[in-house]
Amino acid sequence: MSTGDILKLSAGKNKHSPVNPINATWKMPPEITIKKDYILIEPKAGIDLREIQQGVARLFYVKGIPEQNRIWIFREGPQNLSFDDLQRLKDIIKENYPKNSKINKTALVVQPGEQSVLAEAFAKIAEDLPQTFEVFSSLADAEEWVKQ
Repeated sequence: MSTGDILKLSAGKNKHSPVNPINATWKMPPEITIKKDYILIEPKAGIDLREIQQGVARLFYVKGIPEQNRIWIFREGPQNLSFDDLQRLKDIIKENYPKNSKINKTALVVQPGEQSVLAEAFAKIAEDLPQTFEVFSSLADAEEWVKQ
């Protein structure tokens, strides 16, 4: 389906389930930056489980991304995640985690409120994964932790 087809659908031709072309096609996976001591992953506002899954896939399968500890920083407002998504996210990581990986720490930098509650819940759900997840409110604290 082309962009034009999506725009036609969203113009009122499909009364029962209109398509919002911005939500349907233009969301991007998180930005990934390779730092000296870690990988920085920066999702945009409104990220959902599918986009996080795309980011995880890129981290595990794209050549040139080194096996380093990671920092996911959620700075752009609320995310489109629910508590139900957290177990699915854990399963995605578990299924894709490389054998003999050197990655053993992932920091989640979040804003207070809903982001923090979801991140803390995920860290508990993910306790049996082969890496440790910790929640932080500042990038500096997360950097210090992943470098240890």
